[in-house]
Amino acid sequence: MRTTGAGITIVLLMLLIMQSCDPNMVYDKFKETGEGSWSWDEPIMFEVDITDTVSDHNVYLNIRHTKEYQKTNLYTFLSLTGPSGAVINDTIEFTIARPNGKWLGTGFGNIKLVRKLYREAVRFALPGTYVFTIEQGMRLEEVPVTDVGLRIEKYRKLK
Repeated sequence: MRTTGAGITIVLLMLLIMQSCDPNMVYDKFKETGEGSWSWDEPIMFEVDITDTVSDHNVYLNIRHTKEYQKTNLYTFLSLTGPSGAVINDTIEFTIARPNGKWLGTGFGNIKLVRKLYREAVRFALPGTYVFTIEQGMRLEEVPVTDVGLRIEKYRKLK
């Protein structure tokens, strides 16, 4: 059976629609870092409008890095500013590889994706805009991180 261009387009469109039908997803975005590396002076900001103050949520941070990364971990600093102006500061450690050098996360080729649960079953107290600012906190001026992401989803008990 021969596949036509229109047939391929329909299949790709269906896959895209199925992927975007995530009923638990509230927010899911990635931002690129400068030219494939993330420097100390390059904070990544996500502005998230929250309207649901009744449900619990899971908040994840995502890092895409290249295999040129020389460490087994990556420290980040997160500053969360709520609609009232209140600020929460945290240090988050990502485990990038096992001590034997085996990469963790998912991905093909030179890029790996590591996801880290930041907060489980968190309830946002006020409706409004929450600003998540993430900075790399390594002792290296630049690290080979290509993208930083934030995902907020409705709470599901983790296994």
